[in-house]
Amino acid sequence: MAANVSSHFISEKISKVRWLPEELQQSERFITGSWDMNTNYVRLWRLQANTYEQNVEQTPQCSDKVAFENDITGMEFVNNDTIAVGCADGHLSLLSVQRAVEEDQIWRTARSERLHEFKRSCTAAPCTALAVYGSDIATVGEDGSVNVLNANNLKQVKLTLNPDSMALLSVTYVNQNELVTANRMGVMRMLDVRVANEAQKKISLYASCQDAKSSNYVSAITTHPMQQHVLICGCEEGSISVWDLRNMKYPASYLSAHNSPITDIGFHRRNPNKLFTAAEGGEVWMWSENNMAFDTDQKDGNSVWICGDRVRALVNVDGVLTNIRKAINSFDVQGSRLICGSDSEAIYLVNDIQ
Repeated sequence: MAANVSSHFISEKISKVRWLPEELQQSERFITGSWDMNTNYVRLWRLQANTYEQNVEQTPQCSDKVAFENDITGMEFVNNDTIAVGCADGHLSLLSVQRAVEEDQIWRTARSERLHEFKRSCTAAPCTALAVYGSDIATVGEDGSVNVLNANNLKQVKLTLNPDSMALLSVTYVNQNELVTANRMGVMRMLDVRVANEAQKKISLYASCQDAKSSNYVSAITTHPMQQHVLICGCEEGSISVWDLRNMKYPASYLSAHNSPITDIGFHRRNPNKLFTAAEGGEVWMWSENNMAFDTDQKDGNSVWICGDRVRALVNVDGVLTNIRKAINSFDVQGSRLICGSDSEAIYLVNDIQ
């Protein structure tokens, strides 16, 4: 695809990146979280007009930052001005953003007690991922537990679940009452956040794999923004597994994709016909639904992603970023712009996403 890509080196390995939400315009601000540095930061950036390079219209400038105790492992906005941040020390924090004409500001407003720890050693277990639904925040960790908190009170845990005896790597809300977790062996579990461990139904899904004798952990997970029964999983082997949660006996679709583990997966916020995947091999792909190839009489309101073997013929794949050589760990897309964070200590800004 023809897109305008600019790279900006910031001397930090980036684990998470998110655009600041804007109601009426395309955002000029974004937030990054770092990992594997002597001191890790959540930084607030703003795109500024560039008068020095001919081929680069805008460059990011750091407005403010907050130091963290360990690697940043999760970042999701609770509302337009509040972001939840998960950390490898097992804690969850809330940061507030204040936009300004000159210098924007970001600061920490709340920090939870330790949510994840290894019971035998009583040492911190990394929080590996988080998901947000309204004001509720769910965290998962290497201790195999799930914690649900409300953004209005991080000191009180609403619910703790222990669906697994091994590390959980991914979590997403399906609806207000249900979420899906994925563990290191590729087992996904549907959990009801209204009931305790003993009352949970045993609902498990298993990631597909080219080699039936191998495990294939789910490294990234998302739901379709318009049809939340469509669960899409990016996996260790670089493949995509799709589940129709109305019929969970078998995966609805399976696609071979990247040659390295998928690190992030997500739909365009306002155009659900586009899905993006990032991989450890240093690439980002865009998967676009080809509605011309999909018979509208057969579609019947369903997503093309649950069409089984036909999926490959119903989506077009474009390489948005390639040959970065180091892992693309996170991305976010808003309007016609895609922003990516990488182990190459750079931010990649892609304009004119079509």
